[in-house]
Amino acid sequence: MQYYFSNQPANNSAHVNSNSHADTDTSTLIGFSILSFPIVLLLGVITYKKYRAAVLRRQIATLEKIWLIKLKNNTYKQD
Repeated sequence: MQYYFSNQPANNSAHVNSNSHADTDTSTLIGFSILSFPIVLLLGVITYKKYRAAVLRRQIATLEKIWLIKLKNNTYKQD
């Protein structure tokens, strides 16, 4: 049996490998972005709702204080 050997440079394989590595990095970044966007959006909505509820509770407390002050001041006055 005869064996044939060839001595060809393998520079092209390194170039193809680095290109596929860049494609993998890009697709990983796109996948991460697709998954993280809805999570960040959901967290933002939840945080905003909690903020608005806290502001509303503060406003209600202030109005109740004002109402109690007016009620106390009007109780002792006889017109």
